[in-house]
Amino acid sequence: MKLKMWGCALLLSSVAITAHASDLSVGLNDNVISTDLIFDLNKHSNASVGYIYSNDGGHLASTAMHIEHDAGIHHFEIGAKYSYVWAKHSANGSVVGIGGRYAMDLGSNVSFHASGYYAPTVLSFGSVDGQYELDSKVQFKLNPNLALFAGYRNIRFQYDNASNSTFDSGFYIGGQASF
Repeated sequence: MKLKMWGCALLLSSVAITAHASDLSVGLNDNVISTDLIFDLNKHSNASVGYIYSNDGGHLASTAMHIEHDAGIHHFEIGAKYSYVWAKHSANGSVVGIGGRYAMDLGSNVSFHASGYYAPTVLSFGSVDGQYELDSKVQFKLNPNLALFAGYRNIRFQYDNASNSTFDSGFYIGGQASF
């Protein structure tokens, strides 16, 4: 219970500083809508707040912090992501996933983005026994402040005493605004 309260407090405190946001993205398909708000903490770290609603899976709220590194056309981010799931057909729970994001500039305003997080049993709470999340997308910048993307995402939860559950698995499209 105390962990749930701390997780909600962390999520709400992240939302309270959204005036300093640098990127807002929205993605959707027939069954899922997702939002992600990323803001820079300093030139080598960022934080994000995300929310996903799935007709089949339920609700997933997350917050993450990353350390960034740029190497030419490559952009690396490594960090932790706290996620809480209110599942429709499985038990609720939370996880702390370890992973990161990667982006590569392909030229002509096109870039490739990928992310992955893994939460082992020791970093899973409630009835959740583990989780992994994989995401990749190709993005086209229309101008410095607006981009469109298409991608594929797979989020899967493992449970203690129930069958494993796929929260989201499929293609999506969306847009990103930078400010």
